[in-house]
Amino acid sequence: MVVSLLSPEEKEILLKAIGLLEELIETLEVMSDKDLCRDLEEALKEFKERKTRPLDDLIRELGLEGEV
Repeated sequence: MVVSLLSPEEKEILLKAIGLLEELIETLEVMSDKDLCRDLEEALKEFKERKTRPLDDLIRELGLEGEV
């Protein structure tokens, strides 16, 4: 017989906490990568300056319709 020490609500809270901690770890990893941060800042700048294009256009230009 299996006995659970946690209620279903406690299990749900624990799973949510695990998810949040995983997101926090990922954020810290990104923030510690100076090159990646610089690339993200540049991409955001280009987006704000409308120097980007829709992904669908790029896929069509590369002939990757149906593959992506």
